[in-house]
Amino acid sequence: MMSFNPYHLVQTDIAVEADRAFLKMPLKSFNNVVSPHHLHVRTNPPRPLDLILHDEAQQIVGGLAASTYWSCLDIDDLWLHEDLRQRGYGRQLLALAEQEAQARGCHYAWLSTFSFQARGFYEKFGYRVIGQLTDYPPGATYFWLRKDFEV
Repeated sequence: MMSFNPYHLVQTDIAVEADRAFLKMPLKSFNNVVSPHHLHVRTNPPRPLDLILHDEAQQIVGGLAASTYWSCLDIDDLWLHEDLRQRGYGRQLLALAEQEAQARGCHYAWLSTFSFQARGFYEKFGYRVIGQLTDYPPGATYFWLRKDFEV
């Protein structure tokens, strides 16, 4: 066992949010000093870009949730009800988000997806894999994708 003498190490499987928040504070402070982009995004939070699709009963049947910052479109989620898939709605949502992002001054988009999700869908529209984590979760792969916008 390693020694941290004269310090006392506590290992726990119960997250103490105050401890976690404390650890983030000096990291954020460091980033704010060495990266003007980090400071800017903390004082000017990312701008949401959400496209929510409703049916006649005002129930959500799909949509895209994203945000723009650092000249990029960060796509968090794109989902459609099963009945709406393969009908062009996903392509339209993606195109609308990309158009608005470019109007906001974005130069590229990025997102993540699993091997059992929609990698092929995004690649059809110009996204390319820029990183992957194999066997995460076991038996699958996690991908990061990026699309550069024409300037």
